Amino acid sequence: MKTETDISPGLLIRTLSDKEILMKTVLLNVNPHEIRMAVMEEGRLTDFETERPGQDGLMNRIYKGVVKNIVPQIQGIFVDIGIGQNAFLRMSDLPRGRKEPLSEGVSLLVQVIREGTATKGPCVTGAVSFPGRYAVVLTDTDYIGISKQIRAEEKRRSLREMGRRLCPPGTGLILRTAAGDAGQTELEQELRKLTALRETVLRRARLARAPSLLYREGDLIVRTLRDYISGEEDRIIVDEREAWQRLREIASGDTAGQTPDILLYEEEEPLLEKWNAEEQIRNLFDRQVSLPSGGTVVFDHTEALTAVDVNSGSFHKKGIDQADMAFLTNREAAGEIARQIRMRGIGGMILIDFIDMESTARKKQIVDILKKETARDRVKTVVCGMTSLGLVEMTRKRTAHQLWYNQYDMCPFCGGRGRALSPYSVQLSIERKLRDMKRRRGGTGPLLIQCHPDVRALLEEPGEHRLLETLCGRSIRTEDGTGRDRTVYTFLMDTAQN
Repeated sequence: MKTETDISPGLLIRTLSDKEILMKTVLLNVNPHEIRMAVMEEGRLTDFETERPGQDGLMNRIYKGVVKNIVPQIQGIFVDIGIGQNAFLRMSDLPRGRKEPLSEGVSLLVQVIREGTATKGPCVTGAVSFPGRYAVVLTDTDYIGISKQIRAEEKRRSLREMGRRLCPPGTGLILRTAAGDAGQTELEQELRKLTALRETVLRRARLARAPSLLYREGDLIVRTLRDYISGEEDRIIVDEREAWQRLREIASGDTAGQTPDILLYEEEEPLLEKWNAEEQIRNLFDRQVSLPSGGTVVFDHTEALTAVDVNSGSFHKKGIDQADMAFLTNREAAGEIARQIRMRGIGGMILIDFIDMESTARKKQIVDILKKETARDRVKTVVCGMTSLGLVEMTRKRTAHQLWYNQYDMCPFCGGRGRALSPYSVQLSIERKLRDMKRRRGGTGPLLIQCHPDVRALLEEPGEHRLLETLCGRSIRTEDGTGRDRTVYTFLMDTAQN
């Protein structure tokens, strides 16, 4: 049983009950240098986000930009939004109701829909939107959309009628899944707030000089309440008092009558450790993920796509044939792949190599499982069918950076390849350089070679040392270099032998 000490309205969790473990719980670990948000369902990590000061990204920011270049060949427009890199706007993403002719130097209202990289600027759209907990307000359209998860026809009809009644002309609306359980008062309150925000941004756009930033989203604390709480049974546990107080104020102001439980955690044991989330978070950075049956899923990233490989590994269940083993492993892997892609923030083209199966029906089952699991994703994901070789192609809209982007730097020695030249390869490179020096007659004095200790050990072998001196016709001495990169070596005049 759970025992609680009342720190009204906070909570000290002594022992987690079975009910607590099974219910959806959002954990917020807050400190001055980082905010981490973990969603736990049935004891498993299902969503994870992290945010650091200065790394909040550009997603959903709204800018008044200046058209710098129009390229009809690629149906694209490059827009200066004042960040040092031009943003890319597809012509198909221009506002439908725009009447003014487009030319270089014209001002344009745009919203970031995909983060940039070191070599490419962010991707933007002219279809500006304002997301809330229950709805997304659109500009330059009269479209009213309802989440497919709201299936009751009467509910869909009443929501659509309410949207038409509350939206001003030229304003569209998408009602999210959470709107199905919300009361009319809460929905109307949020819609009025979002339409007022829209008018404020449009007014700023008329007055501001381009390029300029007009609007930025709230931080991870605000987005947690908006995006990850869908009902009264959900709850948030936060380990920092100021963040807890702030969440309560936002929740009471935005969701009158439907405030979720927002609890303060004040135990000595770290919050994410208490809920067994810390180890699951660490596993998100592993290349290989283990499956309960003994199989594995391996993730490899390239510039063009993410490749996912499913292996049977040490499959635990004995006495079944290869076909059943392949199906059971693939079935298990499909759900795990969808979960990992979501938590790791993987976007773009994804190619999954499942274990080969001959049965067409079973192939369809695996694809259906993958589609069902990816339907939980807040980011648009499209799953294609399975080929005869067991390959599934899927795409996931690129929004923010992948999880590892803010956690790791590229290796300065291998350039991100994950491989470095072997000592023997570097030794052969040194031999080629010495041959070239002798051919060019580059000096006759003693030579000092500074190199990595692993390379030096090979060069110091008696037969190899004699070969080096023969190759260049000079006496040679070696010493350890100062760097850790074994591919770096230096030739110097050996003044110690003079």
